[in-house]
Amino acid sequence: MYAVYIFGSIMAVLVAAVIFAPMIEGRWREGRDDGSAESRKEAAIEALRELEFEYQTGKVSDGDYALLRARYARDALAARDELGEVTPDRTCPGCGAGVGQGAHFCSACGGALS
Repeated sequence: MYAVYIFGSIMAVLVAAVIFAPMIEGRWREGRDDGSAESRKEAAIEALRELEFEYQTGKVSDGDYALLRARYARDALAARDELGEVTPDRTCPGCGAGVGQGAHFCSACGGALS
């Protein structure tokens, strides 16, 4: 009789350990954001992909899409620039930040480049 209670208690502890171990170790967060420019860039790119999918499926309004897309793009470009992946060859007319060749928007202020 007591063996059933002991077995049940052991199983409950094992199940709790399996469920809560990832949370204790910090693996429950999807992105594993360590604060580096590379992880911020990857997170912003992933957010842009998810936003595009949500917009195409009609789950995001036009206004929200434009606002979020600008923010995520600005975050990705800023991280890219921080990583030194772009050599500025001109400046933004709005804020004066360096922008790379072929850029259509400023990574600092988000303004359109003409």
